[in-house]
Amino acid sequence: LYPSDLAKVIPPGKNSQDSILWAARYIETWVKDQLMKRRAEESLTDEQMDFEAQIQEYHRSLLIYTYRQNLVQQKMDTVVSEGEINSYYEENSKNFVLTQNVIKGTFIKVPLSAPNQEQLRRWSWNNREQDLDQMEKYCISYAEKYNDFNDTWVDFASIREQLPRRISNPVGYLNSYRNIEHSDSLFRYLVHISDHLTEGEIAPVELVREDIINITLNKRKIEFIKDLEHRVYTDGVSRNQFEIYRK
Repeated sequence: LYPSDLAKVIPPGKNSQDSILWAARYIETWVKDQLMKRRAEESLTDEQMDFEAQIQEYHRSLLIYTYRQNLVQQKMDTVVSEGEINSYYEENSKNFVLTQNVIKGTFIKVPLSAPNQEQLRRWSWNNREQDLDQMEKYCISYAEKYNDFNDTWVDFASIREQLPRRISNPVGYLNSYRNIEHSDSLFRYLVHISDHLTEGEIAPVELVREDIINITLNKRKIEFIKDLEHRVYTDGVSRNQFEIYRK
């Protein structure tokens, strides 16, 4: 190991002291590797140290893998239509079980000093379209935080962790209440739950859409590779590129 070798591997931007420490650790690791290599060479037989077959097998596998991946990237259709997603979901929905409680609704964190909080509470709990419009305008002016997720499922835990008081039985709470109101010394927290699903129920398609896309593409990839291998084999037969000898 020469100084020129160290210069190639020391990360740029380190000061002289850091470079010295880094080089010392690198040298120690390099020495240990060399000593282990020497001990292995002294202990193993020539046959045990012959890795030519493994190297050839690895090279073969790497060539095939790279060729397959290139063709998959170049030629496989990667567009999964909404129809395919919905069809797969309908046929396999029982396989998509929720592992958490999810809700739709709104979340508001507003200072206790903000005006007209009775009206804000009515807007939040009514959750009608006209109320949401008024509530959004109010929250732009006064709220510390405002989320409208009436059209998106969110993990109930992500909402609960923002509240000052613990909800000890989330499933029971969701099955009993549509609104949450908590306060601390500075803020009031208003949550309206317009819809909910609990752990163990079938997940809505929106939450498993990406999973279905990945499953579909993986199946498509498997079929693409099987077809590729068949076409390569058929082409090899037609070109007399191999011959099988049987005794």
